[in-house]
Amino acid sequence: MEFPKTGEHCSMKDCKLLDFLPFVCEHCQATFCKEHFHATSHECSEAKSATPSQERSVNFLCCKESCREVSLIEMPCVKCKRHFCVEHRHHGCSELSETEKTQKLKKWQIPKKQFAEAKAVVDQQIADSLKKSKNTAMANKVQLMRVKGSAIGPKNVPTSERSYFLVHLPLTANKNKHIGTSKGVFVNTQWTIGKCIDSMADTLKVPNNNNNTTTTNKLRLFHHSNGALICNEMDTPLTKLFENSVLVDGQRVILEYCNNIDTLDASLYK
Repeated sequence: MEFPKTGEHCSMKDCKLLDFLPFVCEHCQATFCKEHFHATSHECSEAKSATPSQERSVNFLCCKESCREVSLIEMPCVKCKRHFCVEHRHHGCSELSETEKTQKLKKWQIPKKQFAEAKAVVDQQIADSLKKSKNTAMANKVQLMRVKGSAIGPKNVPTSERSYFLVHLPLTANKNKHIGTSKGVFVNTQWTIGKCIDSMADTLKVPNNNNNTTTTNKLRLFHHSNGALICNEMDTPLTKLFENSVLVDGQRVILEYCNNIDTLDASLYK
C-alpha cells in the first residue's frame, strides 16, 4: 500500500528540509521551510526585481519552534529581539537568572526587615505601657487595702458608698499626735468634692473656713504625686472625678489651704 505524499522539501539548496507545513514564497512561488521562507532568507531574485508598487507587505513568522502564526506587524522581544506572536510573547526569555532573583529578593527584604524592626519597637512600647498600667493598678489596690484598714470618717456613711483616701494634713495645721502627718479617711462617693473636703476637715480636726465667703485662704485637695490641684469647682460630684480618672479610690491626696494657687511642693508632705 502506497502512502500519499506528505510535506515538501525546502527549495533552499543547502537545506532540503522536509516540512509538513511548508511556506510558499509570494514572489517566486517556490516552497520553503520556516527558516527560509522570507525573501531575504533565500535571496529571492523575484523580490529584488519587483517595483515598489508591486512589493507586498512583509510577513513575520513567530520564532516559537512549533508555531506557524504569521503577523503583518513585527513584535520583537525586548531582550532577544526576535519576533513572537501574541500567544508566545511570554517565551521565558525575560526570566531572571538565579543571581538576579537573589539580588531582587534581598532588595525586597530590606523594607520587610525595617518594618519588622519598627513593629518590634512599637510592640515593646505597648508591652511596657501595659506592664506599667498593671503595676499601677496593683499598687492602687494595695494602697486601698492599707487605707481601708485604719480609715476613719462619718459613721453614717454606708460601707457600700465609701471612698477612701490617704489624706496628708496641711503644713500649718496643729497635728494630732494620734494622727500624725497623714491619715486614711473615707467619704461618701455620692458627695461633691466640696462636701468631701468639709468632711475630711471635720474628721481630721482641721480648721475650715470654706463656708465663709470673705475668706480667701480656703481648703482644697491636691494630688500627692505631683502637687497639682484636683478640682477648683466645689460642686463637682466625686463620681465624675472617678469616671474621668482624675481620682482613684485609695490614692494619696493633700489637704491644704489654697490662696489662688494651682500647684504646691508635694515633697514637703511626707
